[in-house]
Amino acid sequence: MKSGAPAKRTGPATPDPMTSRLNDQDTIVALATPEGHAALGVVRLSGPDAWDIAGKALRDPSRVAAFEPRKAVLVDLADSKGEPIDQVVILPWKNPASYTGEDLIEFSCHGGRETLRLVVQRLRDLGARPAEPGEFTRRAFLNGKMTLEQAEAVAALIDARTASSAKAAVRVLEGGLGNRIRSLQEALAEFLSKIEIGLDFVEEEIKTYEPDELIRFLSDLEQQLSTLLQQHRAGHLLRHGALVVIAGPPNAGKSTLLNRILGYDRAIVSDMPGTTRDYLDVTIDLEGIPLQLVDTAGLREASDAIEQEGTQRAHSLLDRADRILWLLAPPTFEPPPSSLQKDERLTLLVNKSDLGNLPAELTSLPQISGRTGKGVDEMLHRLVDDLLQGADPSELLILEERHADRISDAVAAVGRTSDLVQQHASEELLATELRDAVNALGEITGTITTDDLLNRIFSRFCIGK
Repeated sequence: MKSGAPAKRTGPATPDPMTSRLNDQDTIVALATPEGHAALGVVRLSGPDAWDIAGKALRDPSRVAAFEPRKAVLVDLADSKGEPIDQVVILPWKNPASYTGEDLIEFSCHGGRETLRLVVQRLRDLGARPAEPGEFTRRAFLNGKMTLEQAEAVAALIDARTASSAKAAVRVLEGGLGNRIRSLQEALAEFLSKIEIGLDFVEEEIKTYEPDELIRFLSDLEQQLSTLLQQHRAGHLLRHGALVVIAGPPNAGKSTLLNRILGYDRAIVSDMPGTTRDYLDVTIDLEGIPLQLVDTAGLREASDAIEQEGTQRAHSLLDRADRILWLLAPPTFEPPPSSLQKDERLTLLVNKSDLGNLPAELTSLPQISGRTGKGVDEMLHRLVDDLLQGADPSELLILEERHADRISDAVAAVGRTSDLVQQHASEELLATELRDAVNALGEITGTITTDDLLNRIFSRFCIGK
């Protein structure tokens, strides 16, 4: 392989710690659980002086000599005057067998706000500095304990709003994304090496690969990368949710349908048109998707200023919606406005189907009844399929925006390579494009990083993680 080809990795990335602006030789401390009153609060201490600092914080410093890695022990913490601060359970780790890959100690304290503040302050007084956001996980990455996409999955797991999004984050944390990316990266590097070896034998006209072989390889690679991009779109919904707007004319049964979906009376229901003057929104977990469900004011010519404002808000929500459920209901079965009729986000539903007298031209549409519940469960299941574009929530991975951007870069480079092969371009040009694809994938797992990239990623983490 020529010197320009990237080296293949089979394990976690271990970037040079000097790429970090932070001093990774400091011992850091932070509260690892949310602030506030609770039964317990955990303080995390990591770095080369962790055991020494922890020992000095004990009311009986000699007890640190008996600490054993991964063995919990009940101890008393004291301030600089020997006065007790708290009775805590200490759980120590020795490097490299810890979350950060460093000496690490966790203090399980009583969860009072002031008690935890005193514990953190005592450890700071003894030499630890406050941790930056995400610095514990950043050190885990720098010390080869996890790859970059796994580190990001930690944040996604913390932020998960449903069981499905939590499980999708865990799949990435367990290597579900990284293993696929590394497999593709290694396959690319393998073909790149064939091309670069051929560059050494240009004068001898020795061919180290067949163009048809490369075309087939690139086509399969592009398909696999495109599948990952579909994972991103579906996983984004699991993580960030979707806005679904129930719309239609007055008295179409929008509020009744909302109440049926929720299982309780959230919206006022009346036979009087225009009962809903403003929108009502609720967030539900729909088969793993955090769904913001909105019941809007009926769309018609407003009779007063209040109803006009409600109608304007309804139109604003329609513009932002991920999905629009338009209710067609008797007696008029009024269709959506022409501006929506060809909108890909639109789903037409025939409501109040229990009343019968359905026009023949509407019989092919989904029929529901918010009053009786007929067809509502089936409609919601179809809604999930539409939002996820058929993806199976049990197999989804949480991909960050930057992952999707780098995969898109790799797809573009692969596409350019295919064009160059068909144009009989030089091996130098082919190698340049393939190297760009390899490097783009390497930025996902962290085999290729910059200090700026790490700062941007870990600055979004909470302090203590």
